[in-house]
Amino acid sequence: MPSLLSAQVRGQTTSLFLRLAKVGEKVVLKLRVKEVRRVNDGRYTVEVVCTDGNDEVKLKFRFKKNDFVFALYRKGSDVVVQGKLKSFNREKYIVHPELLKAGEYGEIFPIYYVRTKGEVTSISSKTRQNRIRNALRKTVQKTAPYLPEYLPESLRRKYGFPEVDETVELLHIPKGVDLKSLNSFSDPYHRRAIYDDLFLFQLSLLLKKKETELENSPKIEVPVDRFIAEFQSKLSFKLTGAQLRVLREILTDMGREHPMNRLLQGDVGSGKTVVAIGAALAAVKKGYQVAVMVPTEILAHQHYRKFKEFFEKEGVEVGLLTGSLTPSQKKSAYRHIKEGNIKVVVGTHALIQERLEFNRLGLVVIDEQHRFGVMQRKLLLEKGGGLYPHCLVMSATPIPRTLALSVYGDLDISVIDELPPGRKEVRTLLLYESERDKLLQAINRELSLGNKVYVIYPLIEESDRVELKAATEEYEKWKSLLPDRNVLLLHGRMSDGEKQEVMERFKEEGDVLVSTTVIEVGIDVPEATLMVIEDAHRFGLSQLHQLRGRVGRSDRPSYCYLVVPDDLKRGDIDALKRLKVLVRTNDGFEVAEMDMKLRGPGELLGVSQSGYFGFNVANLARSHDRAVLQNAREDAQSLLEEDPRLDGHPDLKELLLYRYGDKLDLSYIA
Repeated sequence: MPSLLSAQVRGQTTSLFLRLAKVGEKVVLKLRVKEVRRVNDGRYTVEVVCTDGNDEVKLKFRFKKNDFVFALYRKGSDVVVQGKLKSFNREKYIVHPELLKAGEYGEIFPIYYVRTKGEVTSISSKTRQNRIRNALRKTVQKTAPYLPEYLPESLRRKYGFPEVDETVELLHIPKGVDLKSLNSFSDPYHRRAIYDDLFLFQLSLLLKKKETELENSPKIEVPVDRFIAEFQSKLSFKLTGAQLRVLREILTDMGREHPMNRLLQGDVGSGKTVVAIGAALAAVKKGYQVAVMVPTEILAHQHYRKFKEFFEKEGVEVGLLTGSLTPSQKKSAYRHIKEGNIKVVVGTHALIQERLEFNRLGLVVIDEQHRFGVMQRKLLLEKGGGLYPHCLVMSATPIPRTLALSVYGDLDISVIDELPPGRKEVRTLLLYESERDKLLQAINRELSLGNKVYVIYPLIEESDRVELKAATEEYEKWKSLLPDRNVLLLHGRMSDGEKQEVMERFKEEGDVLVSTTVIEVGIDVPEATLMVIEDAHRFGLSQLHQLRGRVGRSDRPSYCYLVVPDDLKRGDIDALKRLKVLVRTNDGFEVAEMDMKLRGPGELLGVSQSGYFGFNVANLARSHDRAVLQNAREDAQSLLEEDPRLDGHPDLKELLLYRYGDKLDLSYIA
């Protein structure tokens, strides 16, 4: 069921000139129509060419029946329109703008958005906006006076917040409030709503952490220093100081009777997997099984090889469980896991199938944490029988510590902040389309040295909506450019088996792999030393950093070329600024910090995580809201110290259970 939320208040008292308008933002423009014309592009496009007296903008409409455009926009008429301003080839345009009536221009009213399955989208129909607005106005006027005040009075006084009934009424029926403060979310009513969202979220995480701490778990106690020394002696390389510190933290946690719930962060190539192997060894030595869950089949095969290579020498059987196994293979794996013959099992979502039973599960390792939802993590942890297994979740997507503490507040956090010695930094270069000769020279140079090359594209096939290169078409071009080389293709529409086969061929005999972003996570081919990312401006910084991490995995010099169109020099300055961050630094945490400032934390946290936040007004893309997050966490901690089960705050408890009870299973206070 979609939920509605008031996210923005609209109203303007003066026209916004084009030269002041920012591309990518929603704008209101007062314009004069110069020309209305049909465009012969096979898409029923009508263009309305307008001017604000200085600059031009095109209004584009794509409807089969488009005569109404000529009736609404007559040559020489003055109009006020609203829409998202876009730019292509230095030409500004708005697709399907909303035509405002003269009376609406200057009126203040809320704009509603719809959230379906965690995704927030605008309601483009003006009629629907009006209907929703009128319905909510009536509902709010009737119900707001009876809303129970759930926020403790001490917190309302501390921040000068209005009461909940006044807050709800003024958000939906704005009056006597400055438009600028409403649109910047800095008025008292938005500030209260933002705080409430974040305070409830922090309460839910802290309660979940408290509930987990009350569970009983296997006591996997080893003499930490002696165990680490023995583990080090079994490796062909020396662990870094950061790896040793983190492994010590993990082993100490596992030696307690209550479950470890730890997030292990580390930049690409920092050596998280070997730390997980060390933790797994401790569990196996104490007679427990280990489950390692990863998001893709390619990564499952890769982890399986690494764990198998180590544990074979210990006489420990390692199993692989993925969706592509045959029914008989699955049946056999299920039996051996249930009987305890397989001590370490690596797999994908197949690990959370109901039929799978463990004999004595003691440790769960979840790689690329942000790609799994909270409920998936919970399903795997429930397979420990009567005991709650220890849980280590790993992420190579660096998250700034403040945000990580606040968003993963139910987890303790360890950070590997040191790369293994001998790793060469990847040199990143920005390249324009017109400089492709340099790119071909660089590729031929690396191939002549016996190295391998990745070429990454953002789409699988050509799209009418976005003019991007497609891996399937460009693959043919690369084969003709490099006729004597083995060029392979990998993309998301292949089956898991096909992807695995392509990766094996690339490792063994391939020279160039043309791929979409399916190689982003965890792929490890040490001979790959050059990466080309086409249309790099279309990716977020953190995703580019993850892609770049597929090269530079040995002591060979490695390079990453970010290829962008020439007109980017004159157009999207922000995109260039973003890309230059990658040219300047290889530090994933610095990249993540900048990405969060530029694009918000959505990409860092992943869709499956951001969907369960359940915020109505708060948005962690706003720096103000991130600052509030820290205050909300401290306030939540203080309240739970005074009232651990919220028995003294029944209205707050009821709202918390309504919003997060199912998502986080808050049975501790239910």
